Amino acid sequence: MTQQQFDQIVHDVCGVEVADPHRPLVDLGVDSLGYLSLVMAVEEHYGIEIDPEVLTDPELSTPAGLRGYVESLAVAA
Repeated sequence: MTQQQFDQIVHDVCGVEVADPHRPLVDLGVDSLGYLSLVMAVEEHYGIEIDPEVLTDPELSTPAGLRGYVESLAVAA
């Protein structure tokens, strides 16, 4: 999945436009409930399960960081 496709999921789930995928989701207006909704949608899309403990990692606070992490899990699965 390309970053653009991932950004579309962010838009569809959270209702925000991703102009810079390296900008933190919170700066785009995504609150904690939106972030959890996004994580659940991504888990369903990729058929993976993300350990809740890793969600506190600052690297996963951006669309690009989250996509990279998710793709590494999907490859390993």
